[in-house]
Amino acid sequence: MVVKIPGLPLVRLHSPFWQNVIMGVIVALAAGLYEALNMLGAGGGRPNSAQTVQVVNATLCAVWVLSSTFSGSLLNTIGPALTAFLGVVGYIIYVGSLWYFDRTGHEGFPIFAAIAIGFSAGCLFCTMGYISMSYSEERERGTFISLSFNLQAFGAAVGGIIPLIINRKSNQVAGVPEAVYIVFIVMQVCGCLLAFALRPPSKITRDDGTQVATIQSRGFIEELKSSLEIFRDWKLLLMLPAFVPSECFLVYAGSVNAYHNSLRARSLLSFVAVVVQIPAGIGLQTILDHDKWSRRTRAMTGLVVVGVPLIAAWTWEVVRTRNYDRSSPPTNPTDWNDDAFIPIFFLFVLNWTASVLWPYVILYFLGCLTNSPRKSANYAGVFRAAQGAGEAICFGVDSIGVPYIKEAGVLLAFYTTGVIIFAYLAVFHISETQYFAGEEGVVIPQRVLKEQVPENELEEQKRLKAVSGGAGGSE
Repeated sequence: MVVKIPGLPLVRLHSPFWQNVIMGVIVALAAGLYEALNMLGAGGGRPNSAQTVQVVNATLCAVWVLSSTFSGSLLNTIGPALTAFLGVVGYIIYVGSLWYFDRTGHEGFPIFAAIAIGFSAGCLFCTMGYISMSYSEERERGTFISLSFNLQAFGAAVGGIIPLIINRKSNQVAGVPEAVYIVFIVMQVCGCLLAFALRPPSKITRDDGTQVATIQSRGFIEELKSSLEIFRDWKLLLMLPAFVPSECFLVYAGSVNAYHNSLRARSLLSFVAVVVQIPAGIGLQTILDHDKWSRRTRAMTGLVVVGVPLIAAWTWEVVRTRNYDRSSPPTNPTDWNDDAFIPIFFLFVLNWTASVLWPYVILYFLGCLTNSPRKSANYAGVFRAAQGAGEAICFGVDSIGVPYIKEAGVLLAFYTTGVIIFAYLAVFHISETQYFAGEEGVVIPQRVLKEQVPENELEEQKRLKAVSGGAGGSE
């Protein structure tokens, strides 16, 4: 029995679109719920434990850098199913460790869990980028990328509404109830099992019957050599400053949120922000896949739509936090019925939305450089390694109480640099297609071949006409 949902491809396991949906759901159940805990401040723990949890998160991100660097090689060796499975396991351990830490205050388990989730995060996000970039056709790349991130946001929204409901009548600073941790762990176990529904690109067929790719594993050592060769790509290296701040806003927002707001205010902010992210992501997807525009125009327009509010929001953050003293937090945290909460609400949502759309832009630009699953895995790994490095530094800096104005100022500088770099690449180095670049294992869609044939025939006719015209002139 074939299931057809209006406006969507046929529901089948080997469809590129539905493989991307499955991966998005897995990310939602793992990273989405992790994100929800972080946005409660102190990783879901009590504000007085924030410094310890920030140090644990710095450890997490340091391991993430290492695992992301080599996750592309691992993925190309063992395939997306096992890599995604490994990518969820660490999140389960991490949520359990936060529960343990929130109740006992003992640090041993959270530190071990930081290592586990650091390894898992590299595997999870490498697989996500691999599928969204290489399983999609060039004309739908924005859709695949947006869908993955929006499903992650949906997971964060679900994770955010649970404590929001539980704490709706409390304006006190308090830890997260045990029920929240239990529900999160059960949901993440489901994500582990769902990972086995993922298939390698050689077993994925488009609606026209063609395979996505014919890539075969070459063994881990060969894949490792291939991943190291990616660092010779100057365009990728040029993008590194844009990669670094792309997850730092989570650290900053969670820290400022815990410093300044009550628990129910923090819960409301995190929930509304991730809900707004979903339609914003769909709007960006419409721009990035606009079939009437050239790929260069789509890339530049998407960059402007995200980059301008991004720079504006972080400039506002610098101004807002100029008088914040981290050594003297407010005795009465701002609650959602206070007048001071209104500007905080609008800035938080603007900053979150613009910052969370930045990785959409990054993956789209990376997807403009290749259609190869092997190269996509390595690109995604490098991106996530740089992202993890930035987040590790941010967690470490935040744990020693660096003034918020300095944190915001540095992030503003990185984001501004990233916008300039992508503008340069969009103008000078994005081509209309990479299908005919001769990349190993890439199978060109039938639609693209049919569109290319008339163009080739037209060029041949022009050539013959020029030749016959020259011959006629010589008679």
